[in-house]
Amino acid sequence: MSDVDHYIHPLRIRDLELPNNLCLAPMAGFTNVAFRLIAKEVGGCGLVATEMVAALANPGTQNENRFRILTQNVAAEKPLAMQVYGREPDYCAATAAALDAAGADIVDLNCGCPVKKAKQSGCGVALMREPEQVGRIVAAMRKAVPNKPVTVKMRLGYDAQNRTVLEVAQAALDNGADALFVHARTGESKHGVPVDLSGVLAVKELAERFAGSRIPVIANGSLDTAEAIRAAKDLGRADGYQIGRAACGDPWLFRNLVADLTGTPRHHPGYAERKALLIRHFELILDLFGEERGVRVMRKYTFFYCNGLPGVRKFRDRFHRIDNKATFYALVDDFFDHLSSGGLDHEAVEHLTLFEKGDAAAEDHHE
Repeated sequence: MSDVDHYIHPLRIRDLELPNNLCLAPMAGFTNVAFRLIAKEVGGCGLVATEMVAALANPGTQNENRFRILTQNVAAEKPLAMQVYGREPDYCAATAAALDAAGADIVDLNCGCPVKKAKQSGCGVALMREPEQVGRIVAAMRKAVPNKPVTVKMRLGYDAQNRTVLEVAQAALDNGADALFVHARTGESKHGVPVDLSGVLAVKELAERFAGSRIPVIANGSLDTAEAIRAAKDLGRADGYQIGRAACGDPWLFRNLVADLTGTPRHHPGYAERKALLIRHFELILDLFGEERGVRVMRKYTFFYCNGLPGVRKFRDRFHRIDNKATFYALVDDFFDHLSSGGLDHEAVEHLTLFEKGDAAAEDHHE
């Protein structure tokens, strides 16, 4: 069996057939329809996911514009997972039904978000302390969405002292979950802390005892290299891989992971390709948010297309001040024209991280 067959292959979740087992993680503030389309078109991942949608009594009516932005989707990005964020079974069920109606191919429950607000409200990773509550939520969502896969995104536990992943996984399976996404860290572990694939393996073995090979287990957490993918499969026996932060910094990540696993050449986008994709992303953002908000939203995405180039830090610093689309086009033209003419050859090549140290936005980001 070749690496591409062993590590990268189609994945079935209930009746839904994914073209491959590379998945984009849901990330607050990032995985809107524009970003998902780029990840699908350029990276070729098998499944993309929306940002989380808060479970409300009347989803889609209390804040119609926000619900529209979070759930807007197009045929080219399918299949698509949409994620419920909440703790009340009835509200989660109502939201699951609304997401189904909005075009979700998979409805997922968030039991992994580690931010302070989630913990204080008993949502996200706080649910890892309440396996029975997770079971009740999954049962309600399963009843509300009888014809679509229902999945659960979890961590290994609320914290290192409360590793409840097997109890939560069992509750999810008992109540109708069709797949389990497991971030191989506990709730207090920051990105950069080594993942613990023994937890993924334990969930995989539990799922096999429960339903044979019918319930896939998808690993999450720092799966940004071919080496990490191999470890998730070989040590954790993961059926698939969900990637978040690393995909934000590199639209070409998914295709290059496949290249690294198969020994084929990596894709190295040239200046013209980077510029064209940056402009396409911006125009998708404008369609979604309009100009006034769209230019602000776009600020955080810009360096994705310029990372590893000379002068990218100065470019991003200038870009953070744009306030209209004319300025966007002028600044992009100026940067890439200087690159093409060799005008930035004297600048050092720079690699930026998704969030610079002290960036407040990091508090709201999760996968």
